[in-house]
Amino acid sequence: MRSIGESTTVDPEALHCAMFGVRFPARPAALSAAATINGAAVWVARALAALPERAYEGPNQVCMALCGRHAGLDPGL
Repeated sequence: MRSIGESTTVDPEALHCAMFGVRFPARPAALSAAATINGAAVWVARALAALPERAYEGPNQVCMALCGRHAGLDPGL
């Protein structure tokens, strides 16, 4: 986990669940929409929407962009 903003932490498992069903490569708008559909917390959907605009090749790239590093995330993520 890593802090984002004031006190929010990223739980890799929750992030993985938020991206369930996403077809990669995917852009931030698609990631955010999937998070909303999957019932993720509002801050998760907003964080995904605020990622730099580009195509992400897979969940690891999303996690790295969101967290700033690959800190012990599940390799299958």
